[in-house]
Amino acid sequence: MNTIKVGSYILCMLSVYLLNAQTYLNYAEGKPVTTSWESKNKEWLTDGSLVSGSFRTDPMGKSVTIDIDLTAEFKLGGLHVYFDKNGILPLREFSLQYKNVSEWIDIPGSAITDNFSSEIDMKFQKVISASAVRMIATNITTFGILEIQLWGKEVPTLPYGVELEKPIPFETDRHWVSVNQVAYNLDAPKGFTVPTALSDLSFVIQDTGDGKIVYSGKLKDGKGNFTKFNPENSDLEYRIIVEGDGLKRGVSFPFTIGKHAIQEMAYKPAVEFFNDARSIMGSHASAYGGTAWRDGTYYTYEVPSMVLLYLSNPAQFDKMPVELSWQKDKEKALNPEFNYIKATGDDDPLAVVKKLYSEVPVPPKNTPDLIQNILFGTAWNFVDPISKDPSGDILGHLMHAQTIEQLAYFLYGYPAYEKYISKDFYKMVLDSALKWWDESGLFEVQTTVGNPKGRHSPGHSIMPNLLMYEVAKRENIDSKKFMDAAIEQTNWIIETANWNNPAFTKGQRISEHKLPTGLAHFQYNYPEFAPKGLKQKITDWAEKAVSLSDNLWDFRKFTEDTWTVPGYNEAGNVIAFPGAALSAALVLEEGKLKDRLVEIAYAHIDNFNGRNPANAHCANHPDLGFIGVDSGWKYGDPRRDICARLETVRGSLSSLPGSEMYPFNPLGKPRHGEGWTVYNANWNVTLAYLNFYEGVSTMNVLKSIN
Repeated sequence: MNTIKVGSYILCMLSVYLLNAQTYLNYAEGKPVTTSWESKNKEWLTDGSLVSGSFRTDPMGKSVTIDIDLTAEFKLGGLHVYFDKNGILPLREFSLQYKNVSEWIDIPGSAITDNFSSEIDMKFQKVISASAVRMIATNITTFGILEIQLWGKEVPTLPYGVELEKPIPFETDRHWVSVNQVAYNLDAPKGFTVPTALSDLSFVIQDTGDGKIVYSGKLKDGKGNFTKFNPENSDLEYRIIVEGDGLKRGVSFPFTIGKHAIQEMAYKPAVEFFNDARSIMGSHASAYGGTAWRDGTYYTYEVPSMVLLYLSNPAQFDKMPVELSWQKDKEKALNPEFNYIKATGDDDPLAVVKKLYSEVPVPPKNTPDLIQNILFGTAWNFVDPISKDPSGDILGHLMHAQTIEQLAYFLYGYPAYEKYISKDFYKMVLDSALKWWDESGLFEVQTTVGNPKGRHSPGHSIMPNLLMYEVAKRENIDSKKFMDAAIEQTNWIIETANWNNPAFTKGQRISEHKLPTGLAHFQYNYPEFAPKGLKQKITDWAEKAVSLSDNLWDFRKFTEDTWTVPGYNEAGNVIAFPGAALSAALVLEEGKLKDRLVEIAYAHIDNFNGRNPANAHCANHPDLGFIGVDSGWKYGDPRRDICARLETVRGSLSSLPGSEMYPFNPLGKPRHGEGWTVYNANWNVTLAYLNFYEGVSTMNVLKSIN
């Protein structure tokens, strides 16, 4: 049997790396670098490779600086530096500083003089909290740096977590058939990828029960499509078989096909996650970060995502079995003997919980879990609207605009769940939201464009202002100021947002969806108020997304030359993109652009469910509540009982392939495998817009609730 070399390359140290499985965290990897001089190839300093190239400069005796922006605050215990030794001497003299809030501070003991070593292994005298690190270098001749690594509290010995030599090709003797392991929807795009195919091979779809061939087709450039296959029986499972090109036949993981099957198999783990991840009252009595969900913060969108999800299919969530008991949780929280487990940035959360359960009327016993979670998160934000992002946000403790925005979603959706939640509580939230809206700057144009951490997505205030416009009309109060704010913010986006700059698109990582869904909501529901050029702006966004998706995986890339957001876990962006794309599709004209945008939207759901170079679902623990997952993400965070303790939560998402695995490098270096509440919030957003797009409900519900 012939063997074929496919895709990219594996790391020469891969086996060592996988054994350690990211026990040590290099916070510099993939992070942006700036220098005090005009320079190129800065990304080589933090790309995790010693063979990508040397970053050289000749300071001619002057002092120069190299800054690594960590994009969030981390605890650092040391660093590794690899200098270029090819025909030049290593950097002789340098020192280090770290940025804490806005001040640069010398790192004690970091000054190096008369250095001749090509590798530096430095453990700091004490652990520092830094959002950026600066190297101040002085040399009279050219020096070069291959890589800088910044480690957490635990610092490994050299070398660790870095590509040391030119790697060898990945080899396989059988076809890889990468599919959505969970489900495809009837009458929707259905695709898969065979990255090992050299020609347009034939494929067949087989009923896994009786082995009968039920569909056949041909690959095109490594991709297969079976959109036209819409079987009547949704209880069956299928698999795809591909053979030829001198390789052993490949067989996919099994999957189902059914009406709204993607959503139906996601509802349960989606809700269970937020049941378990509640701060103090969930599966762990801690409140990492100090907001309603462990590891949440002001921009992580939990409550809005649940309101959108509920409004997209209320009957589904009303009939789901109820796990939570508000009354029992109240008794637990108010018990004098109850205590909580201290966590970073929690700001006395037990006092918040006690006040929450003391002031909020107990909802009826049959209140759906999703509604209880919406109430829990809204009540937390109402009781304590001031918070601080635990990951190094220089803004510190504030009444953040994006916290107050969450109240708008609750208020708007209230008629849909008023039978469960007290009118008195609604009125208290309404009065506070009206007061805080101006205080938090939500009537003003938001001009901050955040970094890939996702804190400040441009245009995040558009949809909340439109929702408050409806709330204000309903309550017979001044509504015009909310519409005016939405119009002004949208005009700023039309004039300012450059879709060729990923800072306005995928560069916002987990928060990108807030802008396109807001724009689409405006155009779809308020065309009479829509600023001139809005529909064209949405069309231009769609064209850019489509132009970046012409590849083996129908995957929307970061740029033409880069697959994913550098350095970051890709999960939240991948699973939010379908929601953004489908919202845009609902306002596009019929035609090729809309059809292709919808196709790549479903392809990203497939990617999330296993159609990716790792052939793996996003969850590291699919046994915790997931349905239909055969192969989960293999590279979870090996640290236990840390941060938000989400590794033990049902429905917790983990990671997906980064650039290191694309276009096809299944054993490429994996991105960090730690969960985050925002990943699950983004999953909710896509499930909601999938329901809007497929007609389970309509995006009109965001303007008028029947």
